Amino acid sequence: MAEQPADAPNRGAPTLLLVVEDEALVRVIVADFLRGSGFSVMEAATADEAIRMLRRHRDIRLVLTDVLMPGALNGFDLAEWLAHHRPGVRVLLTSGYLGDLDLPSRLNWTERLIRKPYRLHDVADRIRTLLAEPGR
Repeated sequence: MAEQPADAPNRGAPTLLLVVEDEALVRVIVADFLRGSGFSVMEAATADEAIRMLRRHRDIRLVLTDVLMPGALNGFDLAEWLAHHRPGVRVLLTSGYLGDLDLPSRLNWTERLIRKPYRLHDVADRIRTLLAEPGR
């Protein structure tokens, strides 16, 4: 995962992202790469922690979340919470294993899911694409 950061996403104040990942090493590596790519990044280890942060920080524009995490809520649950409480916040889900999980049908998961292992540049590019989508 030792890649060079990509170009900054925009001029002016950095876009605030929230990285939700229960594996601390993965979370730190991804968050540091995204910071080096010009984003401002907050980190959470669970969906419950992420929701607390989202309630306090209204300027979060995108949540990058793992699907399978410990606790009562998984990444899909977090995406559903966002759809109801913070519909303007984009979501990018990641997973190395989906197994028999039933993918919720109302969201376009092909554009909102990136499989592990992933290249950090691919994640940053996908984030930029989601942030550039009109209508939110």
